[in-house]
Amino acid sequence: MAEEEVIAERSDRKLRMSLNTWDLLFLSLGGIIGSGWLFAAYAASSIAGPAAILSWIIGGVIVLIIALNYAELGAMIPRSGAIVRYGQYSHGNLAGYFMAWAYFLSAVSVPAIEAEAVVEYASPYISNLYNGVVLQPLGILFAALLMVFFFFLNYFGIRVMGKTNTGMTWWKLILPLVTILLLISVRFDLANFSSIFSGTYHGVSVISSSSGFMPYGFAPVMSAVATSGIVFSFLGFRQGLDYGGESKTPQRSIPIATIGSVLIGILVYVLLQVAFIGAINFHSLGIPDGAWALLQANSSGTFITHSISYLNGAPFASIASSVGLVMLTYVLFADAYVSPSGTLNVYLGTSMRTLYGTAALGYLPSSMLKVDQKRRIPVMPLIVSLIVGIVFFAPFPSWYKLVGFITSATVFTYLIGGPALRSLRRNAKELKRPFKLPGSSILAPLAFIGASLVVYWSGWPLVGDLAIAIFIGLVVYVIFFLLKQKNDPTRQKIHTWEFVKSGIWVPVYILVLSAESFLGETALGGSNACAISVGSHNGHNCCNCFLLLG
Repeated sequence: MAEEEVIAERSDRKLRMSLNTWDLLFLSLGGIIGSGWLFAAYAASSIAGPAAILSWIIGGVIVLIIALNYAELGAMIPRSGAIVRYGQYSHGNLAGYFMAWAYFLSAVSVPAIEAEAVVEYASPYISNLYNGVVLQPLGILFAALLMVFFFFLNYFGIRVMGKTNTGMTWWKLILPLVTILLLISVRFDLANFSSIFSGTYHGVSVISSSSGFMPYGFAPVMSAVATSGIVFSFLGFRQGLDYGGESKTPQRSIPIATIGSVLIGILVYVLLQVAFIGAINFHSLGIPDGAWALLQANSSGTFITHSISYLNGAPFASIASSVGLVMLTYVLFADAYVSPSGTLNVYLGTSMRTLYGTAALGYLPSSMLKVDQKRRIPVMPLIVSLIVGIVFFAPFPSWYKLVGFITSATVFTYLIGGPALRSLRRNAKELKRPFKLPGSSILAPLAFIGASLVVYWSGWPLVGDLAIAIFIGLVVYVIFFLLKQKNDPTRQKIHTWEFVKSGIWVPVYILVLSAESFLGETALGGSNACAISVGSHNGHNCCNCFLLLG
């Protein structure tokens, strides 16, 4: 056993195992019901119109299939920072590192986006925080201080954090349901699901199809899945996996938390989208009926009317105010601090455990594995997570700018779930499987294909940016291992075929996905040189080839 594995095993035993099934379920729900419910319904509507309802269903089903694969892995191998470990267990160091690096990028940036959500909702009451497009310097400072506060909450230990999150999640679950009921009962305009606008308004050209329900075609429906915050909203299911090493009964609790949280999330988010579409009043927004595309900022980063700018900053609160639900408006503004803050709290702990899991694989210094004797948490990863998370404010200074990157990075790491499950079924038959996924020969490939499509739907240049960020990690990986080999010449050489053969498909697949995105559909930002339509024969063949390699 390698030195890092010995240290990791020793450190795992030091972690406090104090979470029950409800704690894990509410950690996952706390990750799912965060800033997504405050912003994603608006963002999806502006991209796909009423067909955003389909986007939520498609995104939810894809994530559910992915979660089913991880439910078996999590119950079989419960570890803190679990998701970053499965790639190495099944496909070796190279694949493991690529997945660990991408997962860290996604996990460490979530606290930043949740802090941005709090600041954006606070901007109507505190000036100089947010200009309607990006955070101002004061807003960035405010967001950073919020992250520091939750750093200390995590520092005081998993028991405090877990119980605090359970209370916050009850609030976060009840309020969206109350909002749905009130909006539907006060204003629900069925015409919003079928009205069409096609033409030019205030110099902005809007081209619609003949369908009012799907005004811009099917491609925006798919794009909304990846870029509007839909898949991002469901990704919180991973909390039950990442905190699994601190569960009292992980074999039972992890599958319940993982699958249950996604099912609850699908129900809540679809109903929220229906309520949002039905409650929109185009006249009060100053735009024609059915002009969903005009809800987006124009090329200069401004909005056609001030009302739309207000809607962009606080979607549900703005609608509640416009239909006379004054008390709900105030409660929603209060929730803008609770829901994102609760998710920030959870994900700061997740990014800490991601670094811990990455170090357990030997990809980071063993100092990342040191567990504080009193607090029973790894403190150094928590500090690093805070610092790196704050750095994300620079390139992504708003919720809408950061959500696409997080979605793509996270879903990319989920590519390994299906192949890992099938690989361990073949090569680790002796492992006990408290939850064994029925039909894995079908669901594992579907999880891989679904994750691939979500990354592709993110569009160009976002897929290219993600590829660059991941390959930067490869440089870090090579430097770190070369330094380790210099200090220990007996270590396995990373340039040998034996070292890379089981994981070489991962970097190759990143390049293929990037090329497909660049050459793909114009509606997804591509050049249309070799468009791959949704569900195309060529696209599925490509996914299946790499699944076989994996």
